[in-house]
Amino acid sequence: MTEHIKRLTKSARSTLELPDEDRILKIQQQTWIPYDQANKLLEELDLLFNYPQKDRMPNLLIVGSTNNGKSTILKKFMQKYPDYVTAENVKKPIVYIQAPTSGGSDALHEKILDAVNAPYSTHHTASRKEKQAGEILKSLDTKMLIIDEFQDIFHGGASREKKFLATVKHLSNQLQVPIIAAGVEKVQSVISKDPQMANRFEPIFLPKWKFDEDYIRLLMSIETTLPLHKPSLLHKKKVAALLYGMSEGILGELMTIISRAGVMAIQKGKEQIDEDILKSIRFTKPADRRLLKSGH
Repeated sequence: MTEHIKRLTKSARSTLELPDEDRILKIQQQTWIPYDQANKLLEELDLLFNYPQKDRMPNLLIVGSTNNGKSTILKKFMQKYPDYVTAENVKKPIVYIQAPTSGGSDALHEKILDAVNAPYSTHHTASRKEKQAGEILKSLDTKMLIIDEFQDIFHGGASREKKFLATVKHLSNQLQVPIIAAGVEKVQSVISKDPQMANRFEPIFLPKWKFDEDYIRLLMSIETTLPLHKPSLLHKKKVAALLYGMSEGILGELMTIISRAGVMAIQKGKEQIDEDILKSIRFTKPADRRLLKSGH
């Protein structure tokens, strides 16, 4: 067994002898890569989940660039506290929703009711839906509410935005559970303008990666998950720099690049990711996509 194969994760090693099609599927699957920022955030979420109930519960605002790992970390955390069944009913320790694009209190309560598969009528009053959502979350022993893509509330206009934020504050008081909001940088600038929201939601930032030792360690960890027969040495200077330039330091972009490059390395029989492979894959840098979107 070569040193390269020894360094692979157990899952990657077990895939090496499978047909190319299966190895490609393995590469394309989302794989959890632990790193310091993610581990610290998972620890913080765990503390909040187990926080004793009181009148004013601590809440958290996770802020980061699009595709920089926020949702992945949240879903990893949710795996620790899955739904379970008791003699009485199903329990749902964590309720996860994506913020409604229309904003407003009514849309928020409907999102919660949808997440717990609770029937309701769109003709019900907002207060009735609010009461129903609160009662159901208590009956499910919900200990945390996660609102992802928080920036989507800003599509509904200033009036709906204010109502939505007021509803979130009221929910926190009513349920006495921590609320975790996650969104892009815009969220922090808006919430900071509301003193009550700013006091309730402590921000944690997930910045883009820098070209430093942490980034190099990340590349080394990622390589151990790739079922390729030859070492790619992603952490070496030229390949690491090329990956950084293509991804612009955004974790999700980096994972997409490496996934596509790994697939091409298998298809071409090369069995390693190098500069030639990286320059051959179909990929447009985030900045170039933004230019195309704006029509420039």
